[in-house]
Amino acid sequence: MSKKKIWENIDRNSQMLTKMARDIWENPEVSLEEVYASNLQAKVLEDAGLKVTLGLNGLPTALIAEYGNGKPVIGVLGEYDALESLSQDSIPERKVREEGGHGHGCGHNLLGTAGVGAVIAIKEAIERGEIHGTIRYYGCPAEEELIGKLFMLRDGYFDNCDALLYWHPSSNNTPWRVPCLASTSIVFSFKGLTAHAPQAHLGRSALDAVELMNVGANYLREHLPREVMLHYSILGNGIAPNTVPDRCQSWYMMRAPKRSYLDEAFPRLVDVAKGAAMMTGTTLENVEVLGGGNDMVMNQTLADLFVKNMNELNGPSFTDEDYAFAKKITDQFIPEYKTMGAQAFQIPPEYYDKDLLDKIVPVSDAKVLPISGDADPSWVYPFGAFYCATWPIGVFTHTWQATACTGSGIGMHGMLFASKTLAGACYELMTDDDLMQMVKKEFKDLDLHYKANIRADSVPHKVKLR
Repeated sequence: MSKKKIWENIDRNSQMLTKMARDIWENPEVSLEEVYASNLQAKVLEDAGLKVTLGLNGLPTALIAEYGNGKPVIGVLGEYDALESLSQDSIPERKVREEGGHGHGCGHNLLGTAGVGAVIAIKEAIERGEIHGTIRYYGCPAEEELIGKLFMLRDGYFDNCDALLYWHPSSNNTPWRVPCLASTSIVFSFKGLTAHAPQAHLGRSALDAVELMNVGANYLREHLPREVMLHYSILGNGIAPNTVPDRCQSWYMMRAPKRSYLDEAFPRLVDVAKGAAMMTGTTLENVEVLGGGNDMVMNQTLADLFVKNMNELNGPSFTDEDYAFAKKITDQFIPEYKTMGAQAFQIPPEYYDKDLLDKIVPVSDAKVLPISGDADPSWVYPFGAFYCATWPIGVFTHTWQATACTGSGIGMHGMLFASKTLAGACYELMTDDDLMQMVKKEFKDLDLHYKANIRADSVPHKVKLR
């Protein structure tokens, strides 16, 4: 059995995979609400003969599909959550499909589907006795809120994995070789006392506390390491302006290159919140850490393996229609915007004049990548990841342009390339014991000590606006 046969399996399944990705794109669901997507993938995997478990402890839209037995155990990570208010038709100009609707502006409809295709191809090779070991697909919910894999890791669902493989939609074709930012997501809840506006002196405004906390946080920035970033939003209290609000919340996300920076900054932010409560006569009722992640650990042996397979595949197979679609999008950019978008995905300057990248970029000069919900598993298991081009050069994630492309031919052809790259890497890890041992030795030599970012009794849930 050769890799070529496995890649031919993905070609045979390409229509099914493309339909799945499009179906999920047409039915976008936000974090922890991915019912359609998880059920669809579970059914396809079960019909293909894998053992499927849908619904894991506190995560009803998480799933695991497994086939085979013994070592090595290779896990392929998938996602399928969409983004709020990013509804967009799959055309190269702005056109909302549904007012206020969601959209796949991060390409997770493609991300999970590629993993499904790779795992089915490997399953069939195991079934025929041509390779040995165990293959797993992990359908991971709520990546956008950085909680799905955090809870799955805490509850032991990745146990016994020898390696975890992942990819993400992008404008580039390159492995991840540098760490992602560490992150923490926190909600600060204040409680005050309602009063009618003419007698406001009788009330205690939780909204005032939130606003003063945010002012204090902005002053705090100067006294934190430059690499620490604070982002916040005020969660609605649902009270008319002629009533002193007794409830209000501020939702913070903190980012930094290292978890240690956040561990030092977090208590100072809590002190700011306590001070705001004191100034307003309110109570800091709760400080809830929703989730977050460590800085990611990249396995360079796995990165090399992805480049090898990408080169053997000779890049994604885009059509003339894909290149024309990409040009219509990039023609709308000012040069500075396109350059910034290219830099965001570590695309070298020699490609800035292109619209769509069909080449492999084996080395990245990036210093750090954005935050990712995959970081914590990378501290416990060998982890490898890569980008595949699914939208034009210059496009950022979380934009209408990304949503348009992830439902178009560009996204589908990039997804199939990613599926083959994943499958090729799985094949080599399951047939080359020396390679598998190199991956494990590199990880072991790092001597990592993982510290979880959530409590043992934490329950996954969405932030709800009051």
